Amino acid sequence: MNFRTMISATITALGLAILAAGPASAHAELIGSSPSADSTVTEVTTVSITAGEELLDIGDNAEGFVMTVTDSTGLFYGDGCVSVDGDTASMAVSLAAAGDYVVAYRVVSNDGHPVEGQFAFTVNGNDNAEQGSAFAETPECGIAQTPVAVDDSDDTSNNSTDEPMVISPAPPLISPAPGADFMPWIGLATIPVLAVAIWLLVRVFRKRPSDGNRK
Repeated sequence: MNFRTMISATITALGLAILAAGPASAHAELIGSSPSADSTVTEVTTVSITAGEELLDIGDNAEGFVMTVTDSTGLFYGDGCVSVDGDTASMAVSLAAAGDYVVAYRVVSNDGHPVEGQFAFTVNGNDNAEQGSAFAETPECGIAQTPVAVDDSDDTSNNSTDEPMVISPAPPLISPAPGADFMPWIGLATIPVLAVAIWLLVRVFRKRPSDGNRK
């Protein structure tokens, strides 16, 4: 095999490695939520997001996942306990008071990639349902907090103007649970191809001096 053929084979091998790495770098994206983004509902008992592939199941209460619900005044609702079922992550919450709310989330897909963002929705109110407790700080699953008293006579969470709601930044995200390995196994299939490419290069550089000596 001459030098030009060896170089061509090496380039081909490297190209195959790049193509093999391409599909592995794809990751899950949000494809749906409940309530739907920018929708108006009467009451809410659960908020959830659905990704394009299964989410990483890392044990009880999905430690390392984050989901929060806030109203327009910045108060938090829910208990912070996220449940994972296949491609869906959810949190129980009781919202019956009229107003605008924002859900912020951070979850991890099965390939180790984080999926995060936020969406807003509006509750038009349900007098027959109970509004859940409001908290001044982000609720953490299993940790009790003292609820904040909400003055219904001056409900600033009920946006009665035509001005669009400004979505506040998502809350700080906590670190993954200890022992949860989020390192994605990206490109493992390309290792044999890369090894072949390196072997071919070594052969090329070893062979060239001997070719020159024969001339």
